[in-house]
Amino acid sequence: MKILAVENKPFHELLYRTTGDKGQESFITLPFYKVKVDAMPMSNGITSFIASSDLQGREQDKGSNRLIGEAVAEELLLLQELSEIPNIDLILLAGDLYDYPECGKRGGSGLVTCVLNSFAKKFKHVICVHGNHDIIEDELLMSNINILDGNTIDFGGIKLGGVGGIIGRPHRNQRKTEKHFTKALKTVTKQQPDITLLHQGPDDLINNGEFGQTFIREHLEKEGEGIVIFGHCHWKNPFIEIGKNQLLNVDNRLYLFTE
Repeated sequence: MKILAVENKPFHELLYRTTGDKGQESFITLPFYKVKVDAMPMSNGITSFIASSDLQGREQDKGSNRLIGEAVAEELLLLQELSEIPNIDLILLAGDLYDYPECGKRGGSGLVTCVLNSFAKKFKHVICVHGNHDIIEDELLMSNINILDGNTIDFGGIKLGGVGGIIGRPHRNQRKTEKHFTKALKTVTKQQPDITLLHQGPDDLINNGEFGQTFIREHLEKEGEGIVIFGHCHWKNPFIEIGKNQLLNVDNRLYLFTE
């Protein structure tokens, strides 16, 4: 599966609340974009899928005050029922799905089980990696949710791998040492997945001045041949190629993949 085109004009937007500068609540939009690929893995019935990450905020309605990921799942289902998008078979989430209820402080970690289950109730498959702000109640996750971290899964027509968390002190939430992260990434790329999910991605400082981890870029320059989806750092130019890999930064963006 190869990406042929990434549209730069959103076909839909969703307004929501998030923690802004100086801990002040602000309103921003989540843009929905379309991605065209050459072929979908038809053998397992996947005809379209969604990729997104860093949905850190709350819906506009302060009454229910749901995490924005729950509202996104509902919005996608509505767009599907209105035939504005095709039926979605798979949801890929690259982590960081939490914000405090009052949207008054950046960098908070919290439970995001409700977001994953919200997607899982509406769509066939949910596959994700943890972000550094995500806390999960594994025993409460629905059975059609798969969490990747240094492993791969195969749906018959498409192989997916992933590494969660970021580089940091292991005693902190969803952090790994660089050695541990590198080992997990090597294990995944060795299996040659069609799609690799990361929360923390590479840098692209030389070409576009975009931040990330240099060692991840250096690894992808030599290893892997597929699509790499990640978030954590927002990039102005979200689509690049490194080595034989096509990379898409989905931080605070949502992408609909179709043929």
